[in-house]
Amino acid sequence: MIRSLEGIRGIAALIVALYHLGVGAQVFSVIRNGYIFVDLFFVLSGFVMFAAYGNRLKNAHDLKLFVIRRFGRLFPLLVFTTIVFILVVNGIALAKNLALAYGLGGVLNTPEATAYLVPSLLEILTTLTMTHSLGVFDHLILNTPSWSISTEFYAYLVFAAVCLLWRPARRLPVFFLLVLAGYGISVWATVNVHDCLVKGGCLSLTYDFGFMRCVYGFFLGSLTWEATQRWRANLPALQVLSLAGVAVLLLWVDAHPALAFAFPLVFALMIWSLSKDSGFLAKILLWPFFQMLGQRSYSLYMMHMPLLLLFDNVSRRVDGVAANVMLVVVYVWALCVVSGWTYRRVEDPFRIRFNEWSKRATRNPEPVVEAELPTVASSMDKAL
Repeated sequence: MIRSLEGIRGIAALIVALYHLGVGAQVFSVIRNGYIFVDLFFVLSGFVMFAAYGNRLKNAHDLKLFVIRRFGRLFPLLVFTTIVFILVVNGIALAKNLALAYGLGGVLNTPEATAYLVPSLLEILTTLTMTHSLGVFDHLILNTPSWSISTEFYAYLVFAAVCLLWRPARRLPVFFLLVLAGYGISVWATVNVHDCLVKGGCLSLTYDFGFMRCVYGFFLGSLTWEATQRWRANLPALQVLSLAGVAVLLLWVDAHPALAFAFPLVFALMIWSLSKDSGFLAKILLWPFFQMLGQRSYSLYMMHMPLLLLFDNVSRRVDGVAANVMLVVVYVWALCVVSGWTYRRVEDPFRIRFNEWSKRATRNPEPVVEAELPTVASSMDKAL
């Protein structure tokens, strides 16, 4: 297991959760631009997918095994958290309606927001097929962070298709072309469609061109894995360089929004630097708190929006540095508790169950991939 990658994924999930909370965004660039850390998930996912499956996807049997496991890794928690999101939204709406009925509207921040959320048939169908962020809608739907799960699942399928259609020696040019296509379309979309050079938020593509953003990061991660196998590098030096790169980009990206397009490249460099679980940064990421965040990162990422709905009324009223620090501490603590529960009760049990189903469905007597590839097993299983 590359445990330091576990830690970096956990930190990225927490940054995204803090980005949506918004506390400290005016002061800290890492929170203000926290959306960009979703791209770290994409790069890391491409890295571990190629490491685990690059030499194993050879026929229809392997494809079936791959799809069942990838589907089982993402789908159960996606459905669970979507249901929780709907219940929380409607619970809040019910509480507001009751407050208004009893003349307590003055305690509400948004007393006009009392409508109940009833998902449309299209929203339900696209969520169940994980197609809801492939350009079907002109906005994010339901549990909004799940847009990245939609794009990543179909990036998995593209990856599998490339592995089946091209021999190992010929895959890398295809991956490179996919990176260029993802990068080019992402730049065009955020500059021309979303006007990011004026409004900021370059590479913040979700419901419309989010798939191409994912393709850019995912296959860049796959190329990064290949780079680790072909070339030796001074990993501690790469860690210093990648950290400096992230710091510089965060410092300048507000003034120069186009720098956001470079984040996936720096993330790829950082993942490369951690590929041997050595160096000063790796040692920091092995701290128990970061390892816990990494283990629960998918649950943390998917549960933070339903939890944020419950914190919204409080966060709008909190004022002062001490009060905001306390709010963040309570929010992070609640996230850790909730994500720990969903990891133990939903995420991990269904992952194990789908892995068992995949063995029976494919009649594969061999040990599961995770057991055979201990260096990438955890990262592969928990990739977003």
